[in-house]
Amino acid sequence: MRSADWLLFLAFLPWISSAEMDICSAKPKDLALQPRCIYRKPEPEAPEEPEPELKSEVLPEPMNPRVWELSNANSHFALSLYKQLTRGRTPEQNIFISPISISTAFAMTKLGACNQTLEQIMKVFQFDTISEKTSDQVHFFFAKLNCRLYRKKDQTTELISANRLFGEKSLVFNETYQNISETVYGAKLLPLNFKMNPEEARVTINDWISNRTNNRIRDTLPSGALDSNTVLVLVNTIFFKGQWKNKFPKEYVSPSDFYVSTDRTCQVPMMYQETQFRYKHFPDDKVQLLEMPYTGDDITMVIILPSRGNPLSEVEENLDLKKLNGWLDQMKDTTVSASVPRFRVQDNLSLKEKLQEMGLTDLFNANKASLPGILEDGSDSLFISEAFHKTFLEVNEEGSEAAAVTAVVAVGRSFNLQREVFLANRPFLVLIREATVNTLLFVGRVADPCDQ
Repeated sequence: MRSADWLLFLAFLPWISSAEMDICSAKPKDLALQPRCIYRKPEPEAPEEPEPELKSEVLPEPMNPRVWELSNANSHFALSLYKQLTRGRTPEQNIFISPISISTAFAMTKLGACNQTLEQIMKVFQFDTISEKTSDQVHFFFAKLNCRLYRKKDQTTELISANRLFGEKSLVFNETYQNISETVYGAKLLPLNFKMNPEEARVTINDWISNRTNNRIRDTLPSGALDSNTVLVLVNTIFFKGQWKNKFPKEYVSPSDFYVSTDRTCQVPMMYQETQFRYKHFPDDKVQLLEMPYTGDDITMVIILPSRGNPLSEVEENLDLKKLNGWLDQMKDTTVSASVPRFRVQDNLSLKEKLQEMGLTDLFNANKASLPGILEDGSDSLFISEAFHKTFLEVNEEGSEAAAVTAVVAVGRSFNLQREVFLANRPFLVLIREATVNTLLFVGRVADPCDQ
């Protein structure tokens, strides 16, 4: 019988917060990345053909190939998790997640994992697709990826991440675990009195999250989420705020119909502009793609709009990273008459059930979880009780505090016969990505922007 110790893991999303990375120029030999356990990927029986998206010719310069592979692993996980979420929601429900936030939080958890628990984390988050065979090196590549993602982008763009460990004050946590968490992820350990006052600890953690997400994310940990058996809470936050490179004129915003479903319509404030965007219509796949850059060009929003009569669910079911990257590669600068709705989307979910469905079962099982690398005494009595994820996105004429789209106003404007029309007046997919590394920061579905 396992002890009553609990490890509660928090994967938290949206607006990202601040964490200074001091290892951006470090070499692998400079970092003592020696967690308690290391998973080594089995050698394939035959040489593996590289995925098209990993070919060296598409690598940004300068770019470590393993960091590029980690970015792709995170994107593969993002689309897999997104599909899991669609199966548990109706087509009219919005979805919004930050896959990079979730991956980061579970990479921090991986530091203390051993045996099959470690192997499952490597597989579910697709860290085992990285050519480097040992799991400890994933943390070095995360550090390098974070250096690229969270470096200063532009005076009008904020992309910030923050990590923190909150541990039971009466326990001694493994020194190596703490050192790697702080060095790689900037996650310092803050002792809290879970045993005597779990409610006060919950308020402290929620306040920390709120402060680092511009007060957009509040009450992440619900009442009762922590109790006297809680040992550790791991938190990752992401905050993004950006201004469009090409802002939507306020005078061209007007009410317009949004077709939530065949039998439900609502009016939304529709933004409009005609300018050059990266764009492509894929008639065979029955979708249009529009990419709108934020100031600085590194971060962009991609809207995937199904053709009329083609349900979004069909696009979602057939979407994978190979197809998505193929679409993105074919987009070209095009004059587009773009109509995108002004909207807000919020999401709040428990990740436990969905990750279990994806194969991460042992971590949440009190009798099977193996996390001996977290406590100093090496006790194998911890497991993850729950994983929470909460997000927020707002899109308007100026830009986004995380992203979205819909409708057309051309009153008093000259008619350009060469333009393409992009009218987002029906459910669509939205991605916010760091384009130079092709990392998916946020992924979502805007199906119902009606209640603002």
